[in-house]
Amino acid sequence: MSTEYVPAAEVRPETFTARAADHVQRGGQRGRELRTGIESAIAGYRRYFEFLSIAEADVRAAAGSSLARLEAWSPEAAEEVAAVAEGAKVPIGELMEVIARTEIMSLAPASATECSTVSFTRPGGSLAAQNWDWAADFSTLWHINDVGAVPGQLHHVGIAEYGMLGKIGLNEAGVGVLLNILKHEGDEVGGVPIHMILERVLSTATTLDEALEVIHSAPTTSSSIITVVTADEVVQVEIANAQKRELRAGDSNSSPGAESGSGFLLHTNHFLHPDLVPGSLELNATSTSQARHAHLQRRLEDYSNRAGASGGPESTADLIDILTTGPGEAPVSCAPEPDAAYGDRSATLVTVQIDSKRKLIDLAPGSPADGMHGNRRYQL
Repeated sequence: MSTEYVPAAEVRPETFTARAADHVQRGGQRGRELRTGIESAIAGYRRYFEFLSIAEADVRAAAGSSLARLEAWSPEAAEEVAAVAEGAKVPIGELMEVIARTEIMSLAPASATECSTVSFTRPGGSLAAQNWDWAADFSTLWHINDVGAVPGQLHHVGIAEYGMLGKIGLNEAGVGVLLNILKHEGDEVGGVPIHMILERVLSTATTLDEALEVIHSAPTTSSSIITVVTADEVVQVEIANAQKRELRAGDSNSSPGAESGSGFLLHTNHFLHPDLVPGSLELNATSTSQARHAHLQRRLEDYSNRAGASGGPESTADLIDILTTGPGEAPVSCAPEPDAAYGDRSATLVTVQIDSKRKLIDLAPGSPADGMHGNRRYQL
């Protein structure tokens, strides 16, 4: 599998369909069937960590620390990770370099910018969508993740980077998760990987409360924001190392310009909760997070003025329209500059839409500005 940059919209991702009797067998299947992709992801992140000036010994130590924390927090999940490594015939420590990549990147002063998320809360009809932005050089290192149920766990569908058990997705109970990376001065390595927290929500949570319990129970050390989507409500959980705070539509702490009972929540890549803003950092010196957030606020105001009293968006297509940008606008639909060098080019790799009530998830390579060609819809 090539690790050379391929324009995101041209990628036709592999679909991994896991059907097994238990979580260990499922992990072995993932490792065997996705071995080539897993090896490519390990190599890709090792190159990226080197670009970020993270020493190889520090990468190994960080991955080992996160594995130990995962084993203590969720032995079942750790067993499945071990089965993936065995199936792929790679050392588990190397696999953890991918799974714990967010935590490992806390060792670097800067990282790629990722992502823009918009959601709408309406009892019985909440909706959410996201542009997943990441280093453009990883455009081929993700796949569609169709994970069948095993005893005590739920069927879920979404996307995952090769080697990860889960990432962004929706489960059969109608609980979905989206992800944006954040950065805080207290970040460090060794926490439960954020991507394993996402996988545990998708695998085990049947309600919003259960999803929030999973997130709050995890000992975290780096920063991200998880958006939990259910049919009745959307909640954002900002994570600043060990601290966690929730944002809900209508809260005084929610996204400025998206409160006042509108039902909308926005997030890009900077902290919004006032408890966590002190000590918060931009992802890098050229971060577009503030500009993207301001652009999305304006788009929501325009939408609200057009929609009037219609009651908000009826489908995720309205959210996708808000996430679509073109030349001269803030790069919510993100594309790399033609002359950008390795490590300095970001792109929207996948556009995700979640309709929890209808239990629908749409996954399209590239940004919505690319036309959503290759979109795959799953009904759970």
